[in-house]
Amino acid sequence: MEKEKYGEILSVLPIRLRSVMESRMQEDPRLQEIRLRTGRPAGVCRDGKEVFLTETGLLTAADIQETMEFVSRFSMYAYEDELRQGYLTIRGGHRVGIAGKVVLQQGLIRSVRDISGIHIRIAGAWKDCALPVLPWVYEMGDLINTLILSPPGKGKTTLLRDLIRLVSDGNHDGEGLSVSVVDERGEIGACERGVPQHDLGMRTDVLDGCPKVHGMRMMLRSMSPQVIAVDEIGSMSDLEAIMEICGCGCRILATAHADSLEHLVQKEGFSRLYQQQLFGRYLLLDEQKVGKIRAVYDEKGEKILR
Repeated sequence: MEKEKYGEILSVLPIRLRSVMESRMQEDPRLQEIRLRTGRPAGVCRDGKEVFLTETGLLTAADIQETMEFVSRFSMYAYEDELRQGYLTIRGGHRVGIAGKVVLQQGLIRSVRDISGIHIRIAGAWKDCALPVLPWVYEMGDLINTLILSPPGKGKTTLLRDLIRLVSDGNHDGEGLSVSVVDERGEIGACERGVPQHDLGMRTDVLDGCPKVHGMRMMLRSMSPQVIAVDEIGSMSDLEAIMEICGCGCRILATAHADSLEHLVQKEGFSRLYQQQLFGRYLLLDEQKVGKIRAVYDEKGEKILR
């Protein structure tokens, strides 16, 4: 883990935990998650396995409150909209999820209080991790509409980020293309004052913090991209916008939650995309090895890589 990333993560942790956590991150630079829960020791995760750091002792409500103050830069009110979704993104693209008491108003989530659990998902920037998939997402030099599938936390965003960079800069399978990234949660580019902190390539423009539906249409009109990239599509409005974009000749790179292609096409809306063969490639990630490809399917659902 890079020194800068240490700082991004440590800066939001309770002060009393920082030295212990820094030592652990230096010992294992491939840590993927940090979990803080009231009444339990801090935990760290890699490859889906959680280890408790007993030397931290049991975390208190004050530890959780201190973390949320650092995460929100001492202004929880300013982040109410993000917290209603159950998470927010901090500098570096790291996602901070929360658990606690949900306050409802007319059936809608108004806020989350009495926070008792915090899940920090460490953003990865594994350069060239997408190199092995390039031969599968190009055909005769042309980029194919591609959807990356996996359950949460298995490297979809990391793989998408590196694929964007390689497509933008150009590679041995295709020339460089102009890419527009709609980064609704700030996890792809981790923009600071509009400038991506992750390397997304020379021909990439990023729309940060904008809902995917509006952002995809906005970038299509304003930036004339050859490729649009988005993370975690799922709503009917997301899928309708993608159908519209594909109809304009723009290519799509996207991710979605699913543990199999069969699971994906059972979801409302995705069956229509599948039947219309809008995605020419489906990349299914391995559930055991983060970021590794388990299978590749073509537009008809035929497995072309086992």
